[in-house]
Amino acid sequence: MQVSEETVEIYVSNLRGRLNYETKKASKRGFFTLHDYVRGKLTKEAEALEKPLQVTRTKKRIKSKPIKKITAPAS
Repeated sequence: MQVSEETVEIYVSNLRGRLNYETKKASKRGFFTLHDYVRGKLTKEAEALEKPLQVTRTKKRIKSKPIKKITAPAS
């Protein structure tokens, strides 16, 4: 899925205090510009939302009750 340039610009303009942090993160991850990094980030988020969640099966635990010992009646 493609993300529009307008969406990228809005995201970057809303970074404010996190702008330096995101810029460093983008360069650390090998992106040439902050816009490329944000475009990739938004695309990944959009693809994750489109995929249906996969259900994982869990094993049911069987609760065992303690066995009561039967004793013979005292005579």
